[in-house]
Amino acid sequence: MDEHATQRRPRLQRLRPRAAVVVALTWLAAADAIAIDCTVTTTGVAFGVYDASLATPTDSVGNVTVRCAHVGGGALKAAYTVALSAGSSGSFARRTLRAGKSVLDYNLFSSATRAQVWGNGTGGSTLVGGSLLVNPGKFAVNESVHPIYGRIPPLQSPEPGNYTDTILITLSF
Repeated sequence: MDEHATQRRPRLQRLRPRAAVVVALTWLAAADAIAIDCTVTTTGVAFGVYDASLATPTDSVGNVTVRCAHVGGGALKAAYTVALSAGSSGSFARRTLRAGKSVLDYNLFSSATRAQVWGNGTGGSTLVGGSLLVNPGKFAVNESVHPIYGRIPPLQSPEPGNYTDTILITLSF
């Protein structure tokens, strides 16, 4: 960071406390099937700049995409579940974004109503699942996109900084 950026930053922080937040997503695939291959890709939930003075929550959406391809055998229906870890907080009830020692509460949900926390099926959380038909001979790759709905509750007073959390995604099929 150059000297000019360092001099401007405190002035912006005094005007409006903000924190840039990003939820980074990683994945882990668990597969026992021989005739299909499934993978998961993600688009992280990026909240942008958090404005602590707003009385409304800060929402954002990311995606988990499950792709299954035929690799041998007959036509198969690949049933799967997608679990999200609790992240750095260790709790589905209250996930936290961190910038050093500072924290900012947030959570990830399985629907736009943000009523059900997306987790691993424990601690009041839910799994997201689906199925894909994978046809042999057509070399078809089927995919399903599952939105991840993120929310930061309003009126928190975090220290300025870049807040992040890492969520492990487990794909079981």
